[in-house]
Amino acid sequence: MRVFKDITLEDKPIIDSYFSAKHYENSEYTFTNLFMWAPHYYFKYAIINDHLCILGSYRNLYPFAFNPWSKEEPDYESTIPILAEMMARSGYSLVLKYISEDIKNEIEKAMPGRFVFREDRNNFDYIYRTRDLIRLQGNRYHQKRNHINKFMSSYEYQYEEISDRNIEDCIRLEVEWHAQRGSSVNLPEEHDAIKLVLMNFKSLDLKGAALRVDGKIQAFTVGGLLNPNMAVIHIEKANIEYNGIYAMINQQFAANAWSNVEYINREEDMGIPGLRKSKLSYHPCKMVKKYVGFYL
Repeated sequence: MRVFKDITLEDKPIIDSYFSAKHYENSEYTFTNLFMWAPHYYFKYAIINDHLCILGSYRNLYPFAFNPWSKEEPDYESTIPILAEMMARSGYSLVLKYISEDIKNEIEKAMPGRFVFREDRNNFDYIYRTRDLIRLQGNRYHQKRNHINKFMSSYEYQYEEISDRNIEDCIRLEVEWHAQRGSSVNLPEEHDAIKLVLMNFKSLDLKGAALRVDGKIQAFTVGGLLNPNMAVIHIEKANIEYNGIYAMINQQFAANAWSNVEYINREEDMGIPGLRKSKLSYHPCKMVKKYVGFYL
């Protein structure tokens, strides 16, 4: 029986070695994403047939697996049935989640007729050209420029990189933000995930930025490299009492931290109408489609 272990910081090198072996654009395929959500998704991993295999179970319910990752050509035919057998011993059918379109096609080619795949629109990733988020040119970004101009003319602010000097201030802002909105069923989980990232910021090899307004941190954001040509934004939080602050931190982080990469992945909208409207308003150049696969 394969032994799966909890994901800890010590596992970062081995998990990174699988994710960096190929060019992925799916925001879930990062160590940071796994690490920050592991306490609520119960992520565990094992190396099976030289493939990285990860299991999860949201709130300890509804178990699922990711697709197996290989540093070479994947051998889905031998690895996926092992996962299916493990699930069956627990009384569940194998479900694969967060499957990108190219991996879906690979699995269907390798194992024809063994899966039914369904689009998972709520988890599609939004991809933007970095230069678009920096320049905000043209009529379609007119409102964004107005928000930024309003912010700049209204407040005394400083842009700062996240470091030991200000990370406690970022945690304070997150605590205050959460306290004002903590009634939502999902927000406590998000709160835990954000604090976990901030408390392990250096070890996770991330970049972060903050806006200090009138001497106090009022916005911060955190991201990392998803592949050599794409960054992924894991966290963005701000005090909305300051008009235009979200547009400002978005533009400034892109300009100061990510001008050397062509694309920025701002993750999914989770089916939240307001978040979907916001992400669409920045005019993504493409979406990373994701699928749920049901093993037959």
